[in-house]
Formats: sequence, structure tokens, C-alpha cells
Amino acid sequence: MYPVNVDFWIFHFRGYEGHWAVGILIMGFFYQKHRSLKAGYALDWYEKAWAYAILSGMIFARVFHFLFWDTKAFLNEPTLIFTATGGFAILGGTIGTAFGAWVYCQITKVNFLHWCDSLMIPLTLGLCISRFSCFLNGDAYGLPTSHFFGVTFSEDSDAWMAEWRALHHLYANAKDPLTIISQIFSPYVNLADLPIPDSLAHLRQMGYENLAQLTSLYPPTATGDYQSKLVALGLYPFPVVYPKVHPAQIYEVVIMFFVLLAMYKLETFDFSKERMFFIFWMFYGLNRFLIEFFRGDRNIIFGNLTYAQVISLGLFIGGIVGFMIKTKLMKTKT
Repeated sequence: MYPVNVDFWIFHFRGYEGHWAVGILIMGFFYQKHRSLKAGYALDWYEKAWAYAILSGMIFARVFHFLFWDTKAFLNEPTLIFTATGGFAILGGTIGTAFGAWVYCQITKVNFLHWCDSLMIPLTLGLCISRFSCFLNGDAYGLPTSHFFGVTFSEDSDAWMAEWRALHHLYANAKDPLTIISQIFSPYVNLADLPIPDSLAHLRQMGYENLAQLTSLYPPTATGDYQSKLVALGLYPFPVVYPKVHPAQIYEVVIMFFVLLAMYKLETFDFSKERMFFIFWMFYGLNRFLIEFFRGDRNIIFGNLTYAQVISLGLFIGGIVGFMIKTKLMKTKT
């Protein structure tokens, strides 16, 4: 994947995510407008409700990024949240969108759960296709893997290369860089699973395909002009290396696609009326909880659980409890 950077006048888009997000917002606006008008809501009311939801979603996405993903940097320098540094967390944006919609419904005294019957499917669709941009941009990738479906991304992707560049100083000038690299990635893959990076593409023409094959160039008794030979081959300083990783973005796209199909079907049943909100959170909470096990940017809170998993587990349980309470209340009314 090769990130596309666009600079035009005052508009600056990096990778795919900026313009992809704009496209999803435009699509979501019109699709949700269609569903809201069909459900009986006025156009003026819908436009304001949508604006509240999106603004709230953007705020939550920014705050969640620093609180639960880039926690250390935020604690060291809280003002980072007001700079161009960092990004937006989809989980936070999803929660924030729901919160903003709820606030506007309270202000206008509209039944929030009734509107959500038309809102949650467009939201699910947006989440389903949004991860494509992460995949194209080399962002939100998974843990290293030796499986055949592992992928690597373009070295021109800042999101993809950031972590690997941060590790570079550990082995760049080492006498035996391959041993250090092996230790770094040993929990997941071995040297034979680490591909030759693009910066060493010339070595592929010499028959080298993975780092394990480079061990022949590092005899422990090397003397004389050995280092100059390594320099000539582009191996000193040793370049940045990276592993194949789980395409966690695609995993999430697939899961959310099936969730979307399920949501379309479930909304046709009476038991889902004014409960699509809770059904969505059950699905989405479970989806994100599972995906986190494959994510490479895991911010652990305790044990082997990440902040995102704890939040997602809360959303899943909250969805179940909310569904049960709402069902009980509706039965009481009848």
C-alpha cells in the first residue's frame, strides 16, 4: 500500500484517512438523512442532530486517543491534545457520536432510542468501510505474524514505519544486528519470517529474501575490511526492518460487514424496536474486544487486556443490560 499525500492551497491530506473520513461523513450524512426523513423526522431537526453527533464524535475521538492510546505522551505533556500531534480514536469517535446524538435528543425532547433505530445501521456501515483507509494507509496494523496472510506496508507510510524506526537505534550500529533483531521479534516471529526491507531491494537480486539468509554475511571471526563490505552492501548501519503483520484492519472490516448484515435483518423484527442502540453496542463491543488481541498498538491496562478491551467489554455488557431493561419496560407498558 502506498499512502497518497495531497497538498492543495490550505488543504493538506496525509495518507488515505483524511479524505476517506470526509467521504464517509458525506455518505453517512445523506444515507442517515434518507433514513431519518423516512422515520418521520424533519430535515432541519436532522441536520442539527447530525452536526451535534459529528462534533461530539470528533471531540471524543481526540480525547480517547490521548487518554487510552497515547497515554504516556499525554501525561507527560497534556497540551498535546491541542496540537496537530497524534490522531483520532475510532472507538472514542463512535461513543462520542452516540453521546452527541443523545444530548441533542434531550434538548429537543425527542425519543433518542426511536431515532437510533434509523441511526445505528448507517453508523455500522461507516465503521465497516472506515478501516479500509487504515489498511491503505498502513495504520492500526496487527501484531507480527509468520502466517501466509501476513502483510507489510509501504515504507513511505509514516504510521507503519514509526514503531520500527523507534527500534532502529537498538541494532543499527551493532556488530551483530541480526541477533538483536531476533531478540526483539522473538515473541512472534524468527529471522526467517522477517522479509528483506525495501531499502535492501538490491540484495533480493543476489538471492536474499529474508533476514535469516543474511546471517552468512556475519561470521563472528570477521576481520580486516569486513565493515567496508557491509557498508557497500547497505548493511552498515543496518537499515530499519519490519515484520509481516496481521491485517487487523481487514479482520475488522469483515466482522463489521457481517454485523451490518445482521443489523439489517434484526431491524425487521419487533423485538428490536427502540433497542437497535443496545444491539449495536453488543455487536461493536464484542468486535473491538476480539480485534484488540490482534492489534499491534496494544496499550495494556492490566494483565493482557488493553484500555480498548476494557471499554469494549463495558459497552458489550451495557448493551445487554440496556436491552433487557428496555424490553422489561416495554412489556410493562403493554
